[in-house]
Amino acid sequence: MSATRTQRHLGGPMLTGHQPADALIDLLRREHVAYELIPHHHTETALAEASTLGLDPHQVAKTLILTTPFGFVRAVLPASDRLDLEKARQTLNTSEVELATEETLVGAYPEFELGAVPPMGGAYDRVLVDRRLFESTFIVLDAGTHDESVRLRTGDLLSVAEAEVGDLALE
Repeated sequence: MSATRTQRHLGGPMLTGHQPADALIDLLRREHVAYELIPHHHTETALAEASTLGLDPHQVAKTLILTTPFGFVRAVLPASDRLDLEKARQTLNTSEVELATEETLVGAYPEFELGAVPPMGGAYDRVLVDRRLFESTFIVLDAGTHDESVRLRTGDLLSVAEAEVGDLALE
């Protein structure tokens, strides 16, 4: 059975068949979070996603997966910013923090396309959100695919992901 994709809002019909966005959308629905699923042309980076959607890069989030002694951590930053690994190490209180490799990510997040892991959904990970994302009321993030994004309130990202807010960006 194939699934078709259109914009969906909270309370909309469930999609049939497994799609990479399902893990995120299912979580948002369970938590009663209003969202908009936005289909778009294939993009490989958050900056390209912002450009394709005609948005300021500070309104689009990118998720970087970090490896730590405690497991994976999702670091969420504006599309235009770069992660400061030293700040992440300080926030996590460990010197053993590195960016996850593609090889690691393939096995860790099979429900999402490689390079499109959202800040929440799928496996439960600790989530760190850069404070700069809270300059906007709404945020756009990968939906688990390279051709769909989700728009939701920035505060909902914080509460649903049980995220910690900090300064993660390179100055």
